[in-house]
Amino acid sequence: MKSFKFLSLPVLLLSTGIFFSSCKKDSAGTPTCKIITVSASAGDGYNFTYNSDGKIETVTYGATLTVYTYSGNTTVASTTNNGAFAGKKTITLNANGFAASVKSETSANGSTWYKDTYEYNGAELLKDTYTNSQNVAPQVTTAAWSGGNMISTTQSGTTTTIEYDLTKPAREGDYIWLIQTIQGYKVYSTKNPIKSVATGNSITSFDYTFENGKITALKFNGGSITTYSYQYQCK
Repeated sequence: MKSFKFLSLPVLLLSTGIFFSSCKKDSAGTPTCKIITVSASAGDGYNFTYNSDGKIETVTYGATLTVYTYSGNTTVASTTNNGAFAGKKTITLNANGFAASVKSETSANGSTWYKDTYEYNGAELLKDTYTNSQNVAPQVTTAAWSGGNMISTTQSGTTTTIEYDLTKPAREGDYIWLIQTIQGYKVYSTKNPIKSVATGNSITSFDYTFENGKITALKFNGGSITTYSYQYQCK
């Protein structure tokens, strides 16, 4: 059974630590700052580069490199590991810039694939329908929203509830930003940062460290504690 992407924590081999480069004004005014590194005291981290439009250009994780190319409302993400094919995503965006469909090829000849098709009400994701090349019955996940935040998802009778820190706005470096930057496309935009995710007796909580108004670290506790640490580059 496929897990809804929102609930699939990225496999990041990161541990506690804060790695931050502060951003200062220059004579041209307020600089644009973007996270370029998600790092740790041990293990591989993620490195991001951006093109002149501010879109993700490459994502590096150890020996794995993903390169993004853009054409109209289509994005192609090509992934290699040590130079060999590791995967390809074809992302089709809707008029609001959210992913309408994502086809992920796992074989070099394209014969093995899976696809997610997303339905929205404006900026709110309502449904994710999953199919694949093995002709499984479509798997459907639905989402519920309140006050600009996705508060629950349901798949095959299992409901996950999401709580938010209503005192702060969503921003670069929060949990949703992290998973969507890694996967290379956007399917949700919430008003506030996530505070916890709960499925049955399983609860993952999220805490953020701020410096100069920016998130410098994301700690999540899902039985064990992991902290993601960010480095910014300002221009």
